[in-house]
Amino acid sequence: MSTRNNRLMRSIQHTPEATERTRVGLIGDPVAHSFSPRLQQAAFDALGIPAHYELWHTPASQLLERVRALCSKEYLGANVTIPHKQAVIHLLDKIDPLAERIGAVNTIVHRNDYLYGYNTDALGLLYALREQGLGTLQPDGQVSLKGHTALLLGAGGAARGAAFALASAGVERLIIFNRHLERAQLLAADVQQNYDGAVFSLNDANFLIPHSSSIIINATPVGMHEDISPLEPEVLARFDSDTFVYDMIYNPTQSYLLCQASIMGLRNANGLSMLLHQGALAFTHWTGEQAPLNIMRATLI
Repeated sequence: MSTRNNRLMRSIQHTPEATERTRVGLIGDPVAHSFSPRLQQAAFDALGIPAHYELWHTPASQLLERVRALCSKEYLGANVTIPHKQAVIHLLDKIDPLAERIGAVNTIVHRNDYLYGYNTDALGLLYALREQGLGTLQPDGQVSLKGHTALLLGAGGAARGAAFALASAGVERLIIFNRHLERAQLLAADVQQNYDGAVFSLNDANFLIPHSSSIIINATPVGMHEDISPLEPEVLARFDSDTFVYDMIYNPTQSYLLCQASIMGLRNANGLSMLLHQGALAFTHWTGEQAPLNIMRATLI
């Protein structure tokens, strides 16, 4: 982790609450597939923090009740996953400026009787891409993806974090592809406010124009439960051999999209590395402690 972000982590105030509260978990629908319990529990145990990480299957009709429960004294906070990353914002007391700009929260912290919302997906994605050899690490600790074109599949909560991350990393152009064009256009407009590059929104793969040094990122759940891909094989086949395919899905570890990419000889990776880095950032928000990254990584191997 960069020097800049080490300073950021140290700036988060450690309070007795981090060792007094005993429950933390994942809010989403579904959640049974998640590797977060093994990841986070290993970190809590390694630092001797008596917290237990749980899975909280939460349909939309139960979201308000679940978030309210986090105000009880035994709760440290929560992670938030599909489909609640946007809806949960309006149920929290305070939102971190980055999460507010993104419009999605994936980490809730119960601190000083308030519920705080953060987004660790954005920075987690950039760290994950850097681990795959993409981009460069700048002296200030930021990841630069200058010269790359990013094709982002999806326009939901996970995609919003990815879009803002890619824009902040300075990709040459960002293409948002979503079956509902209006959602893609809305996300593109939000990103464009703080981004000098070109942003395009599409819902028809026939209009996709491949560029060199492309990064294709799947930020949808397509492929998590069925052997289907968010991109047709004939579309993926149009991309150059230097294209990198990243699927945020990590369970299954080899989605149909990644199988297609492998067959075509394209470098690719699943979302385990993003899970690791966004999880480490969330852990620090909950506890005020530097996450034991190597221990957490070992649980995912």
